[in-house]
Amino acid sequence: MESIKDLRESAEDLFARVTEYVEARWNMAVLQTADKTADIVSSVVAGLIVSVFGGLVLLFGSIALAWWIGESVGSVAAGFGYVALGYAVLTIILFMIRDKFIKIPVLNTFIKRFYYEKDQSKK
Repeated sequence: MESIKDLRESAEDLFARVTEYVEARWNMAVLQTADKTADIVSSVVAGLIVSVFGGLVLLFGSIALAWWIGESVGSVAAGFGYVALGYAVLTIILFMIRDKFIKIPVLNTFIKRFYYEKDQSKK
């Protein structure tokens, strides 16, 4: 009888330890996911803020450039047309190189931030 009682206690102890281990691993996975998600979200928000201010600078700089070109050629409308043509050429170039210079680096950045540990990126 004594050995069955010892066996039962050992099994209960083992079950308690396994349950504790699984719960600890689950909590660790949740915390790691939350940390990485917060890192990605904060990077996206920071990027959006910089993009908005950069867009405003680009907008007003483009208006000033178009106005200056228009004054130089004698027609403000022509100045805006030249600036629009420049942006059209830039858009076509960016469209042609989007996979190599935009899509792949952005994907790689997100993959590195989500899948690699912070200590590994410093090595």
